[in-house]
Amino acid sequence: MTRPVRGVRGIFTAADVDAAIRPKNRHAPRQKLVSIENTANLGGGAIWPLETVKGVAEAARRHGMRLHMDGARLLNAVVASGIPAADFAADCDSVWIDLSKGLGCPVGGVLAGSAEFIEEAWRFKHQFGGAMRQAGIVAAAGVYALEHHVDRLADDHARARRFAEAIATVKGIRVAANEIETNMVYFHVDGTGQDGATFSRRLLAEHGVRIGVVGGPMRAVTHLDVDDAGIDAAIAAVRAVAGG
Repeated sequence: MTRPVRGVRGIFTAADVDAAIRPKNRHAPRQKLVSIENTANLGGGAIWPLETVKGVAEAARRHGMRLHMDGARLLNAVVASGIPAADFAADCDSVWIDLSKGLGCPVGGVLAGSAEFIEEAWRFKHQFGGAMRQAGIVAAAGVYALEHHVDRLADDHARARRFAEAIATVKGIRVAANEIETNMVYFHVDGTGQDGATFSRRLLAEHGVRIGVVGGPMRAVTHLDVDDAGIDAAIAAVRAVAGG
């Protein structure tokens, strides 16, 4: 029912959308939606260029499709690029924003779209059993995050770059430090003679540092609860585990 589109660091183009369109066939699913993720998680937190978003939106409409933006970390893209969220979202039919992750909420997210779309989304949410009572305290946390935690995302980005640049000098570690745009650092540890799972277990057991594995590479993510001392500890832990 879904058709992945191959791109570069999670970002694809209008031409890629055109190439992914199936000929109309009663035996194939109807293609109705294009979904993009900004920032692109497995692309290392890559930011979609605004013109690329516009191009993909135009391609979607040429084929009678709508465009959804999974903007779980959209505000990271906003802070890093200086492009307003409204500009990123202008050509999308719907947008999702997480209030957790970098914004620091304990739980919560926001779905945005036309009044008609949101009314239908509410219906589907209830149809599938999704409802929350006394949700005001969650909404209050979300409002606080939007009012106080957006600009500070720049600190996360700077710490991610510092971490990447530091571990890039460690023998056996491979990381594209020049590609760190936001708060994610993907790095490979196979040059140390260890796989990611082993490396991750040792980081936690020997140094109390949690860095997970996503497929092959490891993924470090900076956020509200990782300060400068935490980055220093993570750098030291990576160096120690890589060397041993």
